[in-house]
Amino acid sequence: MQLKNYNVYFFFVILIGITILAYFILKPFLVPFLIAGILAHLFAFLYKMFLKITRQSKVWSSLLTCLVIAMIILTPIVFVSSLVVSEVQNIIDYSSQNSVSVESVANNVSHNLSALPFAKFIAIENIVSQETIASAVQSFSQNALSILQSTYQGIVSMVLVTFVMFFSLFYLLIDGNKFIKKIMQLSPLRDSYENILIEKFNSITRATIKGTILIAIMQGFLGGVLFAVTGVSAPILLALLMTLSSVIPAIGAGLVWLPVGLFMLLSGNVMSGMIIILFGALVISTLDNFVRPKLVGKDTEMHPLLILFSTLGGIAIFGLAGFIVGPVIMSLFVTLWDIYYMEFRTQLKEFNK
Repeated sequence: MQLKNYNVYFFFVILIGITILAYFILKPFLVPFLIAGILAHLFAFLYKMFLKITRQSKVWSSLLTCLVIAMIILTPIVFVSSLVVSEVQNIIDYSSQNSVSVESVANNVSHNLSALPFAKFIAIENIVSQETIASAVQSFSQNALSILQSTYQGIVSMVLVTFVMFFSLFYLLIDGNKFIKKIMQLSPLRDSYENILIEKFNSITRATIKGTILIAIMQGFLGGVLFAVTGVSAPILLALLMTLSSVIPAIGAGLVWLPVGLFMLLSGNVMSGMIIILFGALVISTLDNFVRPKLVGKDTEMHPLLILFSTLGGIAIFGLAGFIVGPVIMSLFVTLWDIYYMEFRTQLKEFNK
């Protein structure tokens, strides 16, 4: 039996096999590379400005752009991280040295919960008692200590990922357009469809940065000020947690301010608890509804349900960077199906008769 086009089949088998091997080699660096691509797109205007200043020197312009981005991103991260580590260490020291105060707070919370009208129907005294609350505080201290230890152990990994990201960013600023043109040459899709995909990538990236990161920073800042004013312990740590949780659409910030407000109420700080809950509900959580449409505009047309699922799924798969990567992948997924519909619209109408 004679097999036609044997050399073509053989070539594609080798190509697919090598591509799979290359994927596993590059897999650890895909997320920092994608983040570098997003940063290269967002700060392209800065790179072009430095090109004018450095007389079209691509190397110096890219280097200066990377330095500016490093100052914008790394300086606040290092500063806030040092404050958070200090607060966590203070919580651990306080809980270990002042067990009487911890027991007093636990006793107040247990007593106030038992006084609620519905407490007797669900036997809340068996669920929440002085012992369980004190145990929870002790467990939090131990977990916080383990988080600190794992943070120190993960510094080497973080340095490697940061190096890969900025190394990729340096060359993407210089050769990013060539890289995109090469992909377009290899892709069998029409150039018009490829331009749609590129525009959608740029659009969802702008929307994620403006509509998620900026709002998360604003909500975290307001939360930190609110916790500091109302006398909540570790306001910077809680503000950081609120910033991180704010990337979850619709419910994010409430995951922090609501439990903190309820805890303050149940521990006897009624005025502080009421202020936290009212300010959180009326200002912090509504900030998303009022500010996001103005920041995002028409940059994204994805359904809120898809945004929620892609954000949570992205975080689950890619870690913290997933709140950007997830929506970008989902946006490209939706766009590809739109392209499919545009290409096969006539056939689909025939099949659906």
